[in-house]
Amino acid sequence: MEKNYRERSTGNSWKYLTTLAVTVGVIALVTAVFTSQKEKRPHILLILADDLGWNDISWNNPRVKTPHLHKLASEGVIFNQTYVQPLCSPTRAALLTGYYPFRIGMQHKMLWRSQRGGLPLELRILPEKLKEVGYLTHMVGKWHLGHSSWDYTPLKRGFDSFYGHYGGIISHYEKTAEDAGMIKKGAGDIGAKVVGYDLRDGTGVVQKDDKAYSTLLYTERAVDIISKHYAEYPLFLYFAIDQPSKGLQVPSHYEDLYPDIENQNVRKYYGKLSLLDEGIANVTSALKSRGMWDNTMLIFISDNGAFTFTQGCNLPFRSTATTIFEGATRVPAMIHGPLLKRTGYVNNGLNHITDWHSTLLSIAGIKQGSDLDGMDILDMITNGSPSPRKEFIYNIDQFEKSPGAAIRVGDWKLIVGNPNIMYPGQLLSEVDHWFPVDKTMFKPKGTMGMEAPTPPANLTLLFNLTDDPEERNDLSNQLPDKVDELRRRLDEYRKQVAPHVDLTLDPAAHPDNFDGVFSPWL
Repeated sequence: MEKNYRERSTGNSWKYLTTLAVTVGVIALVTAVFTSQKEKRPHILLILADDLGWNDISWNNPRVKTPHLHKLASEGVIFNQTYVQPLCSPTRAALLTGYYPFRIGMQHKMLWRSQRGGLPLELRILPEKLKEVGYLTHMVGKWHLGHSSWDYTPLKRGFDSFYGHYGGIISHYEKTAEDAGMIKKGAGDIGAKVVGYDLRDGTGVVQKDDKAYSTLLYTERAVDIISKHYAEYPLFLYFAIDQPSKGLQVPSHYEDLYPDIENQNVRKYYGKLSLLDEGIANVTSALKSRGMWDNTMLIFISDNGAFTFTQGCNLPFRSTATTIFEGATRVPAMIHGPLLKRTGYVNNGLNHITDWHSTLLSIAGIKQGSDLDGMDILDMITNGSPSPRKEFIYNIDQFEKSPGAAIRVGDWKLIVGNPNIMYPGQLLSEVDHWFPVDKTMFKPKGTMGMEAPTPPANLTLLFNLTDDPEERNDLSNQLPDKVDELRRRLDEYRKQVAPHVDLTLDPAAHPDNFDGVFSPWL
């Protein structure tokens, strides 16, 4: 396996393995003053699934075969009210910074590979904080937080190694992607779909003739990082696994696990879920083989709900990813590890993706900054204590083509404006449903909302999520005082809205300028 990896990679491929013990080890020795053997910080395995819906995991849907995750969940804690952002880039920004995306300019949709902006460089993010107390930090999988310059990329943001793709979805075999926001090369019009390659090993490009399935490559790299980890130091492995994602490419033997399902697309999608489960099983097995498992905290979360047009399912919740309904923002999550004093149950405590930033700092023994939006929920996690979180913001986006916002306070949720932040031109009637898994769903329309064939919606919706978690009963007309109360609270948060990061689509980003590879260009 190691030999094949060496043959498959170029650039600074595998340099991290030969220099890790020296370069990273020296850095760790300087920063890890704490490592008297009396103080053993836990290893952290943070797994972020890509577009995994509520109904896409076995503890919510017994038709799905994810036995390893199910076993981990049954031995750990399942969370019933974990909330994320409606789309991947905002969620990843919130997780790594501990801030609501609207406070740092990351609230508007997902980043395209041709946009100049990225996760603001002035922010210290999670791996940087963990390195200060001696963690060795590695990332495998999907970054999706900007790469217009090298300064935005993972190796400049606190990770000792990176193996993965910079942008959003890639084809699993070819490792190519379309950038629908790309400006045509040499022209000023918007809308051309430009195709480029996107798979990196450090700053180098993995050979483009390698047609191995991306998730299998990512799993192999995660396993190898663990096998070569200097176990005297705590490990932080951010495994941003590229499953189930939006496509239906999957090796046939995973699809064959579901012979009783007639719909071929559903079989393929469920096969991807089983592949995800197998990858995580291989990574946890590697930790056990190294004797690290008993001191590892494993956290598993999805970055947003499912995209129903590729057979993902968010039932019983409403709608699809890209919206601020529950189907996009309430996701499966679980934790497993030695700090848990109470296990084998479902925790109903409210928690938001920013809280996991603060809680991981707490797990590592780091005091969080007072200005963070994330709350430390370690006591809720370890002891089953009540959650300290009573309210949160789903999103506030004041972009002219798709203004929309939502807030939850206690049992109550208020939506104002357009609930569909990604495709404001999409007819609301096409996304405002409770989508079963085995039907043909809507297809997104428009490009980043730049062309809106229909006027943006301007709604006011009020739900009691304790009584009505499926958002079927709008109470806004019946309870105008409650609407006003939540609107005033939302307006307080609006005062903190930061300008969007630079969303300029830059023709210099065209992959033809870099031998067909999406690359930093500024």
